[in-house]
Amino acid sequence: MYLASQTRMLGEDEGQYFLMGKYFSEFKYPASDNTGKPFSVSPLVPVFYAPFFITFGQSLSIAKIVTVIFGMLAVFLVYLTGKRINIWYGIISAFLLLSMSLFSHFMFIAYVEVPIAFFSILATYMILNQNTYKKSILTGTILSLSFFTKQTGLFLIAGFIIFEFIMYYKKRNIKIIKMIMLTLLVSLSLCSLFLIRNIMLYNYPYIHFLNLFFEAPEAVTAGAWEEVTGIMLSIPLLSYMDYASNIGTIVFVLGIFSLSWILIYKETTKELLLSLILSALFLILYYIYYFLELGIAEPRNIFTIFPHLSLLAGFFAFKLKEKHKYLIITVLTILVLSFYTSITIATRTSSSQRYPDDYIQAMEWLKKNTNKDSIILTTYGGSLKYYAERNNVWLIKELPEVMSTSNATYIYEIMKKYNVSYILIWRGVLYEKFAIPESNLMGVFTYNFLDTIKDNEHFETVYQNENNVIFEVI
Repeated sequence: MYLASQTRMLGEDEGQYFLMGKYFSEFKYPASDNTGKPFSVSPLVPVFYAPFFITFGQSLSIAKIVTVIFGMLAVFLVYLTGKRINIWYGIISAFLLLSMSLFSHFMFIAYVEVPIAFFSILATYMILNQNTYKKSILTGTILSLSFFTKQTGLFLIAGFIIFEFIMYYKKRNIKIIKMIMLTLLVSLSLCSLFLIRNIMLYNYPYIHFLNLFFEAPEAVTAGAWEEVTGIMLSIPLLSYMDYASNIGTIVFVLGIFSLSWILIYKETTKELLLSLILSALFLILYYIYYFLELGIAEPRNIFTIFPHLSLLAGFFAFKLKEKHKYLIITVLTILVLSFYTSITIATRTSSSQRYPDDYIQAMEWLKKNTNKDSIILTTYGGSLKYYAERNNVWLIKELPEVMSTSNATYIYEIMKKYNVSYILIWRGVLYEKFAIPESNLMGVFTYNFLDTIKDNEHFETVYQNENNVIFEVI
């Protein structure tokens, strides 16, 4: 918690969640932000930020402790879930979760995937202990909370329902079917409240996979990422080595061995079955998103199932200890390496800053010196929304041409088309070419763009520090 509070590093998309938390701390739940743009993000995590803002003021560092708490609770629940089989299985799986290369990193930059990972393992623990209708209602409520954390919670609901039907097929107990329907009814009923709110306010659900049934408003389509095909093609699918890097080499290797063990010895448990179902579901959805171009196939979405991957990986390590007691040294080595990896990543994250001080100073200048409805052309909309409390324009269909042209008048016309008032350029996202291969950056500023608008009659330099420049569109 201390390390998290010492860094200003922030997950890019999380700026809007913190801004909503600020509004909640003022006892407001507006339909739109200060510029009139729809506030459509899931509201649960901002509710947890609000008490910290009320108690400690508008301190981003203190509010980020919320994500760390969710992360540590997820570790504890992994231990409890594994402990259902054996205490050693629980301990090993919990340490493996801590060892994942992105787990500590995501906690410190406050990604909402950490809370949704918590709710996924909490729902897992509940459903494994589900034997009454009251527990079915509670499980349905927890699943709906995962949706109120982020939209991917709906996929968790699907995974748990599949698991329940498999359990029914094995046991042929009609009570299981009744509990499935009750869990499904409760979870979908509560989830529908947020969808109904969005449809009533915006006439649009703001759920990607419902786009087939609703016409997206201009605010969505104008900046739709899929219009910029050059950017989309620069974002590759994950390779096997990418998975190993994101998940963590130890967990990746042990996970492969666990799958092999299950296939060879036909040995599984409810805990493993549920982990396998959710892991397979999210990996399949990752590829579906990419190939059908339904949205950005971000590896971070897989973070939701990190607790289940740790349970899967921990199974083989536990079996090593169980079958060959003298291999306890190997298991202990795994635990020590896991702990060391977690501490190393935590320290590295806390000592780094995604946004340097002079970049934050530029955004604070925008907050103090521009109108609240000003639109800024810049890459990182999340940080701009939090630090400057302004909205940005970035993923417009003309962006590749804007970054490559030498025609300042054309750039000016495009800026006016999207009501851009200011342009914020940070040296950290300034490159020779617009699209960077092997990068998940959705386009960057180019030196050509900077040279074209600099000293032009349509663009006036109104602020500049060592690594940032702000132009006003005249």
